Amino acid sequence: MNSMKKIKSLFLVTAIIYFQSCLFGAGLVEREVTENYWLFANGYLHEMSLWYHPDDDNSTIVVDETVFAVGYDDDFIIAKSHPKDSINYINKEITYYHIILRDKLPEYNHIKLTKSEFKSIGETIGVPKNIEFTIIYSELE
Repeated sequence: MNSMKKIKSLFLVTAIIYFQSCLFGAGLVEREVTENYWLFANGYLHEMSLWYHPDDDNSTIVVDETVFAVGYDDDFIIAKSHPKDSINYINKEITYYHIILRDKLPEYNHIKLTKSEFKSIGETIGVPKNIEFTIIYSELE
């Protein structure tokens, strides 16, 4: 009888630990960038992506993996990312630039730009040149 009690206790503790992550959020990174925009990586840092989360019931991925730098002001969020290759490794040879208009629908965002496209479109739509990348994950750079 005593060993059965130990087994039940061990099972209960294991179940609590397992389900705790579902209840309380278990993301490796859950960092608010601005109101409604979050950096999120679930289990590994290389899963870092930028999400739009307007309320408790909705969220949309804005910039896919692997985001490594973000900056923002009142109107824009800028981000840099590396794509993944066919075997899910970060391809640091390629850097994409992203311009997110904070008060517009996602279809107005400019995603996966080259550096020259980023500069050209940024000038055209009025992205200030003084926005710096203030959130940087150097291990992903």
